[in-house]
Amino acid sequence: MMVSLLFFFAFFFSSLVFVLASSPAVDFEDLFQSLPDPKLARDHLEYYTAQPHLAGTPRDFETANWTLHKWLEYGLDAWIEEETVLLNYPVHRRVAITYPSDQVFVASLQEPWVPEDPTSNNTDAVASFNGYSPSGNVTAELVYVNYGTESDFEYLVSPEVGISLEGKLLLARYGRVHRGIKAILAQEYGAAGLLIYSDPADDGFTKGATYPNGPWRPQQGVQRGSVGFSSICPGDKRDLELCLGPDFVNSSYVGRTIPSIPVMPLSWGDAQPLLMGLQGNIAPPSWHGAVPNVSYAIGPGPIIVNFDIEVTFNITPIWNVVGRLEGHQADRQVLLGNHRDAWVFGAVDPSSGSSVLMEIARSFGKLVQDEGWKPQRTITFLSWDGEEYGLIGSTVYGKKHKDMLSEQAVAYLNVDIGVGGSVFGALGTPSLLDLMVGVASSVPYPNNTEGVSVMDTWNRDAYGPLGSGSDFTVFIDYLGIPSVDMYFDGPTKSGIYHSIYDSLYWMDQFGDPSYSFHQGMARVAGLAAMRLAEATVLPFNYEDYASKLTQYLGTVIEIANNYNMTIDIEHVEDAIVSLTKKGQEVELEKAHLSSSGKLASNEDVMALNDRLMLAERMFLGAGIPGRPFFRHVVQAPGLYKGYEPDVFPGVIQAIEDGNITLAQNQLNAAGACVRSVIKALTPPSPSAAPATRPWVVPLIITLVGLTVLIISIVAFLMWRRRSRSNYQKV
Repeated sequence: MMVSLLFFFAFFFSSLVFVLASSPAVDFEDLFQSLPDPKLARDHLEYYTAQPHLAGTPRDFETANWTLHKWLEYGLDAWIEEETVLLNYPVHRRVAITYPSDQVFVASLQEPWVPEDPTSNNTDAVASFNGYSPSGNVTAELVYVNYGTESDFEYLVSPEVGISLEGKLLLARYGRVHRGIKAILAQEYGAAGLLIYSDPADDGFTKGATYPNGPWRPQQGVQRGSVGFSSICPGDKRDLELCLGPDFVNSSYVGRTIPSIPVMPLSWGDAQPLLMGLQGNIAPPSWHGAVPNVSYAIGPGPIIVNFDIEVTFNITPIWNVVGRLEGHQADRQVLLGNHRDAWVFGAVDPSSGSSVLMEIARSFGKLVQDEGWKPQRTITFLSWDGEEYGLIGSTVYGKKHKDMLSEQAVAYLNVDIGVGGSVFGALGTPSLLDLMVGVASSVPYPNNTEGVSVMDTWNRDAYGPLGSGSDFTVFIDYLGIPSVDMYFDGPTKSGIYHSIYDSLYWMDQFGDPSYSFHQGMARVAGLAAMRLAEATVLPFNYEDYASKLTQYLGTVIEIANNYNMTIDIEHVEDAIVSLTKKGQEVELEKAHLSSSGKLASNEDVMALNDRLMLAERMFLGAGIPGRPFFRHVVQAPGLYKGYEPDVFPGVIQAIEDGNITLAQNQLNAAGACVRSVIKALTPPSPSAAPATRPWVVPLIITLVGLTVLIISIVAFLMWRRRSRSNYQKV
């Protein structure tokens, strides 16, 4: 009897070893890449772009419910989180030349219907306006201020030009800096109001054929957009404690987080008579655009312009949609987000990203339902609302769930404009560069049959720090969660940016007619999420981080030299050198654990992963002086740059303010944060990582297999001998 049992167990285990050794493991990555469907991507886009869906409107709520039910259909645990925030909407608008009488003109302020584009005739589209502009009625002389950058304003008031901007109505063109920065500066220089137009030199007929014959902005195309002060206050503009600190709790947000002067966008067609009516100094050549029959005189006047706008401010609900695919480690989350609200139809911005997010959710759902896949870590899908007004939904969510996210969030992956062209790009935390290179190398470049990967078309040197302008801001700048923003981009998307013509027809004709780039973006973003969710050891590289910090420090030195300042960098240099060494040690530790055969649930592996995940939090400081929301000492939007990042932002802001003492203090604080990162990466009981032995696991498997084989042979021989003995007895 004992021999029979011995034979049975030996046979069972040897068969099991044989099956496990000979059966190929399911390659979930390959299966995933086969699932995103260009046709379904277009179907998702068609739904989102069928009607305007500005934040806080009934159609916006409909898209939230549709997204929710789709995610439930795909097998996610999903729900809606409603938040109440400050938004505004236009009631009445007028721009007119009132003097001299022979130049009287009233702007149309309309984007005309294009017969080829059926949605361009939709009467529910919001009138062209700038979010968070207050109401106002201004009648004043007009002054042209070029792009309305800090240097443009300095030039105008310099002794060389000597124009007073007090009480004037300013006309700026879009570009170079965020429209909210133009409003901040206009307000600071005492202007009574600001008009912003799209010059054809930047996104119109000088670039190519205009819509609907081509992708570029037509004569009456208008760029809507928020003029909230995003480099000071992302999120609900009433939350002054979050954005400015506890001393401002009882202060007014007007003039602090939104403009105190009225602001409105114009088409170049409506701006042309205003520009033609200006006289005085002719602007420098670099200020000249391409509006026909315009000399680009600066003014002021002699024309007088009336700008009258009425808006209503509402405290209104918005709706974030959250979907959860629970992993074995339920309390470790990979976050994947896109915003859903749009100024009008938003085929490029943001609905191409919404379509991509939907295809990833559907594809992951099929892996779960059809193949039994369950990721090691939870994957959380996030459909944000209120982004266009100033990153509202994501910022409110980040503040509301701050403790949970600080403990559980592995990384945040952002897809805003998923497809605006054919050029792949990514910006993000330095520790995630390796991840993005690996993902881009694994995904085929859309529309090619030559074996070209996305990586083959991407310059990894272009991977730089994050500024602002999308929903990653709260995660990296406020919460210290490693973040990446990724996209297929191209210059032509600017031709219809935030206009009524950012439509399904534009995407079908000019953006991505085959929808293969939507498929490609789903593959890239989805694979990045999979690798973060499935990796035994998280693919964070702090040796790379230290290398980037060295580059960033060089930028600080260069800017300080430009301002004739000398700062002591030794403390930070030493910290970066130490981080380089620690990063190398961690890479050895990662290699050892990866080759040890231990699972992601192993205690040593989990401890290392937590150190890798939480180290980024150590880059959080007290916040940039005057901008406490931005706590990350390595990267943040520049105060007067809008979307564009500053590295070591507290240091650079102090240098540009001429405050050498504050600049040195900020640099010292950054150095202390780097040392905190080193400490966070160090095991509680430091010990050198053992030398890696990649042959150990195969040797153990071989010995186990041989042992089982020997036991099987012995058991078989004993059984055979006993059988013969029984036969002889018979």
